[in-house]
Amino acid sequence: MRDAGGVSRWRHEWADYALAAAPVFGLALVLYVRTLLPDVGLWDTAEFQTIGSVLGIAHPTGYPTYTLLAWLASVVLAPFGNEAYRADLLSALLMAGAAALLAIRTVQATHRWPIGLVAGISFSLTPVAWQWGQRADPHALHVFLAALLLVLLAAWAAASGTDPRRAAWWLLAAAAIYGLSLGNHALTLLLAPGIAVYVLLVAPRLLWQRWRLVLAAAGVVALTAALAYLYLPLRSAMDPPLDYADPETWEAFWYVVLGEQFRGSIGPLPGVIDILGGIGGELARAFSMAWVVAIAGAVVGLLRHPRLTTLTLLWFGCTWLFAIGYPNAAIERYYLVPLLVAALWLAFAADVAWDAMGELRRRSDSKRVLRVGRGVLVGALLLAVLVPAVSRYDELDASRDTWGREIVDTTFATLAPDAVVLSWWSFSTPLWYGRWVEGRRADVTIIDDRDILDDGFGTVEAAIDHYLGARPVYLIRLERDLEALRTRFQLEPVPDVPLDLHRVVSRKTE
Repeated sequence: MRDAGGVSRWRHEWADYALAAAPVFGLALVLYVRTLLPDVGLWDTAEFQTIGSVLGIAHPTGYPTYTLLAWLASVVLAPFGNEAYRADLLSALLMAGAAALLAIRTVQATHRWPIGLVAGISFSLTPVAWQWGQRADPHALHVFLAALLLVLLAAWAAASGTDPRRAAWWLLAAAAIYGLSLGNHALTLLLAPGIAVYVLLVAPRLLWQRWRLVLAAAGVVALTAALAYLYLPLRSAMDPPLDYADPETWEAFWYVVLGEQFRGSIGPLPGVIDILGGIGGELARAFSMAWVVAIAGAVVGLLRHPRLTTLTLLWFGCTWLFAIGYPNAAIERYYLVPLLVAALWLAFAADVAWDAMGELRRRSDSKRVLRVGRGVLVGALLLAVLVPAVSRYDELDASRDTWGREIVDTTFATLAPDAVVLSWWSFSTPLWYGRWVEGRRADVTIIDDRDILDDGFGTVEAAIDHYLGARPVYLIRLERDLEALRTRFQLEPVPDVPLDLHRVVSRKTE
C-alpha cells in the first residue's frame, strides 16, 4: 500500500498531467475538426480513406497497424459522416493525442503543467501537424506512437530505481508500442538508436544484469510487429478490393514490407550549410520566432535532462537526415517527430526561464512579481505560435476542399458503360474510393500503374491494346505520358470533368 504522502504525490502528478493534456487535446481537436477535409481527397489521402473500410492492402510498406486501426475507426466513428470523413477524423484524434502526450511528457520532465501546455500547443499549431491532422494518413499514427513511447519510457525510467517489477512492465509496454509502430511505418526504425541509447543511459547494466528482460522486450517487439504484418498475406489471400502487389507470396510480401519500389529513391545528402539552412527554415516556419528558443532548449536540455535530450537529438537528427535524402511529394510529413521533440526543447528553455523567475521572487520577496512574470512567460511563448497560426488559418483550412468529390462524381457520370480507366495514382485513389467504398459503377475497371504490372500488361500501351475494341478505354495520365501515347492512339479529350480525362478512340495506322 502507498503511504499517505505517496498517494498525495500520485494524485498531484495526475492532476498536473490532466491540467496540461486536456486543454491541449481539446484545443487541437477543435482546430483540426473545424478545418478537416470534409470528403474524399486525392493521392495517398484517398487511398488511406479507402483502405480501412474495405480492409485492403496499402502501398508499401503496407501499413497494417494503421489499416486495422482505420477499420476500427470506420466502425466506432460511424455516427460521424461518411467513411472518408471518419478516416480524416481519426488523424485529427491521433494528432491531438500526440500533442497531449507531449504535454504529459513535458510535465514528467519539468513537473510544471503550464510548461506542458506550452509544449503541446506549440506542436499542435505547427503547419505540418495541423495539415496532417486534417486528412487520413499513417504519419499521424506514427507521431502519436512516438509520443506514447516517450511517456512509457519515462515511466520505466522513474520506476527502474525503486520498483524493478513495475519498471519491467513499463519497458515491455514500450516494446509492444514500438512493435505496433513498426507495423505502421518504417520511419520507426530511425527511432531505435535514440531508444537504445536512452535505455543504456538509464540502466547501463541492464544488458547483463537483466538480460532475460532484454530478451523478453526484443521478443515483444518482434512478435507484435510480426502479428501486424501477418495481416498482409492473410488478407491478400482473401482477394480484397485493393490488394497492392498481392503480398500473399513471400516474394510479393517482402516487396511490400521492405518498400522495394522506393529503394532507389534515396539520394545523396546536400552540404552541411544547406542541411542546416533547410532545418532552420522549417523550424522557423513551425515555431516562428520561438524556433531560436527551441534550439537553446536543446542545449539546456543536455544539461538538465541529458538522457531524454540525447534520445530526442537522435530522433531529430536521424529522421531529418533521412527525410533530406528522400525525395517525396509530401516530405513535410516526415518532419512530425522532429517537430514534436523541438517543441519539447522549447519547453526546456521555458523551464529555465521559469526557474529564473523563481530566483527573482526570492530576491524581491514578492509572490505577485513571480506570478506575473511566469504568466507573461507562458503567454509570450503561446503568442509566438498563436499569432502565425491565425495568419495561416485560411491557407491550411481544408474544410471547403471538395475537388476529390467533384472528380469522383463527374468522372463516374461521364464514363461509358463497362469502361476501363487507365489512371495515374493521384486520381486512381479517389476513384477507388467511389468504386469500392461507395459501391458505385461496378461496371468500371480502374487500372493503376501497379495494376498494370500485377495484371501482366507491363506497359500502358499493352493494356490499351488489350481492352481497345472490347471495352471503352479512358486515360488519366500525366501530360508527358499522353505525348508518347498520342503517337500510337487517337485520343479525344473529355469535357466537363475537373481533370485531364481522355478517351482512346482508335489505334493510329502505321
